[in-house]
Amino acid sequence: MSPRPSPPGTPHEGQEWIWAIDEARLPNYLLPRDCPRVCWATPQAPHSLLSSPAARVIAVEHRWLSRLQQASLKVHRLDSVNFTLLDATAGYWVSEKTTQVQDVSEINDCLIALGRYDVEVRLTASLWPYVDAVVAARGEFSAIRMRNAGARQAADDDVR
Repeated sequence: MSPRPSPPGTPHEGQEWIWAIDEARLPNYLLPRDCPRVCWATPQAPHSLLSSPAARVIAVEHRWLSRLQQASLKVHRLDSVNFTLLDATAGYWVSEKTTQVQDVSEINDCLIALGRYDVEVRLTASLWPYVDAVVAARGEFSAIRMRNAGARQAADDDVR
């Protein structure tokens, strides 16, 4: 595997890296690439919206369910020798050097794969209440591909 330019519009735009995710945060990426989601670890979840008996929760909008059920993903295990930690909270590792792929596994059912990682998947009409709750809780979380999420409703729209 060879380094590629980082995506436009990111803080690392143009930097040629191989990106990798650590094992603890891999479940955050076992969904279709463009699927918006909010992911958080549940230990010490102070807000009732965030609590769960599972180790991690991933909230996804209802409209993504069929894509989640039909997605097929490949997970590449890489030789970690040339990687350096870029972001400990997100679990991002990067390498500027060509890296050997040690193993490739295929995920044919995202929901079953997430269950193997003790992840609770929540289907919701809107991700925004979860974004607000995880930001307020100041715990470990990721809000991924939110540009693809449904629009945030004004507070007045929620009361009828």
